[in-house]
Amino acid sequence: MKKLAVLLLAAALLLPAAALPEGNAAEVIPAAEETVAKLPDATLMTFFDGTMFVGDSQVAKFRNFVKKKWKEDPEYFRNIDFRAENSYKFRFAAYKTIPSGELKYAHITDGGKKVTLYALARKKKPKRIFILAGINDALTTDRKEENGVDRAMRYVRGATELIREASPETAVYFITQMPVTKSYTQGSNRFKAVTERWNAINEAIAAESGELGITLVDLASGLKDEDGALPSEYCADGLCHLNDAGYEIFARELLDFAQAEYEASRWIPGADADDTTGEEP
Repeated sequence: MKKLAVLLLAAALLLPAAALPEGNAAEVIPAAEETVAKLPDATLMTFFDGTMFVGDSQVAKFRNFVKKKWKEDPEYFRNIDFRAENSYKFRFAAYKTIPSGELKYAHITDGGKKVTLYALARKKKPKRIFILAGINDALTTDRKEENGVDRAMRYVRGATELIREASPETAVYFITQMPVTKSYTQGSNRFKAVTERWNAINEAIAAESGELGITLVDLASGLKDEDGALPSEYCADGLCHLNDAGYEIFARELLDFAQAEYEASRWIPGADADDTTGEEP
């Protein structure tokens, strides 16, 4: 009798749920969705170890903001190699050598000497290069043979190609152009014209990012109001430069980007532990 009971129980377990008596169908419990942990900010900052930030006054002011933060936290974005000069342009990043006639302009430096991004990438071999430039490119009046967006993209392609040649393992990132206030004006440029130009440049970079093997990092969206303008509470000069409150958001967007890279399995924390290229406190 016991053998029969065991056989009947075994047979019941082998039956599909629909074949079991009503009210006794086996409950199917769905597997729990896998959740990705939110990494601490200190861990997210290590994404930028071995990273070079290249750009104009926006990057220079971010460097100053980071240095001020070191008083509170000596490890705050500790290992970024900042290379920034006021009025740095996309076209400078696309030079293999600096033309003699352009040595008077703002170029990034190494050891007090003006150098090209190509030369610096070849020497330093950074793990990543983030580029934020183009404010002055967007302000330039269109030439008859080439509009400002096409010209900016020619420089983006050129810079990317040269970085690949100089340091094939370096990942290339372009940061979206920062917004300006509604009262912005410089020469004949006004808020609407500049905003439209910068949006077009951002869209053009995004459209070619796959083909070029680069990543467009959107840090601007978190700094725009409903009209696409930079709110006055985030602006230092009433025009386009961020204040500390603005750079708090800028930094937060960078950390959120690192979290997204982690969640997409494109970055493993700790993999860059030996990359320490930042400045000394």
